[in-house]
Amino acid sequence: MSTPWWFSHVTTLAAPPTVDDLPLGALWSLSERLRFVRDNVDPALLELDFEAAPEASDTWRSFVAREAQVATALGLATTSEQRTIRDGGRPPAAFRAHWETLGFVAHDRRDGTPADDYLDALFKTSRLTFDSSTQPTAHVNLGSRASRVSDFLTVTAPAIDDVVFDLGSGSGKLALTVAASSVTSVQGVELLEHAVDEANGSAVALGLQTVAFHRADVRDVDLSAGSIFYLYYPFHGEVASLVAGSLGTLAEQKDITIYASGPLREYGEFFMREVARGALQLTQRRGEFDEVMVLESGRR
Repeated sequence: MSTPWWFSHVTTLAAPPTVDDLPLGALWSLSERLRFVRDNVDPALLELDFEAAPEASDTWRSFVAREAQVATALGLATTSEQRTIRDGGRPPAAFRAHWETLGFVAHDRRDGTPADDYLDALFKTSRLTFDSSTQPTAHVNLGSRASRVSDFLTVTAPAIDDVVFDLGSGSGKLALTVAASSVTSVQGVELLEHAVDEANGSAVALGLQTVAFHRADVRDVDLSAGSIFYLYYPFHGEVASLVAGSLGTLAEQKDITIYASGPLREYGEFFMREVARGALQLTQRRGEFDEVMVLESGRR
């Protein structure tokens, strides 16, 4: 009789190395792979799987034991790394060098990179959250890639007198990484309440006093203190139009930099409208598909 689809996955995940030999990012990656199996196995059908393949019962028990083992190890490793950062063991420059050095090469046939694994474990963030918002013009919360965060830091070089706004901050990965990697102030704006609570919780756990997350509609937020703005296609249509207009107006009053990633239609076109009227200037197109627009005040 055929074995269940999950049998080979569980067998692979239960194999060495022992969790004691794994760094934080690798533990998080293993935890996510275990969660994939758990999320896709129907408990009601397990007994049928066991009847079809008697050896599957022992294999499933080993999976459950592995889950518990990895969860414990991941919790301890995360707490230890958070304490190191909170106690000053990884100051901004050292923290940035640490996660960037881990690398941005994607895992074979799996999501993520070593740098992403480390950051996602540290901040306890999910890469994909489908309940991002009930607003029709908002998008699914997709965490920024570590390579994109690195590029943002390189391009904008936020300094101590800057204020970075992450508009549609979601899980807080970009804002938290920027705050821990630099000496700038960071403000996250997000509609989803539990995402804001979790991001603020991570900031506290890491002792980051220069970052804060606010539950708000971006249309109601005073952006005048900002000097650098990050947008990872958080909204489109009317909201994108209004935000681009607000940033264009602000750019006529002060020097700002905008790092906006997303398609031209129903999003980028509104920033280009501000370029056409002279409020903003498009200084760079970046990313694999030129999907990132780097814009600065037209008055510069």
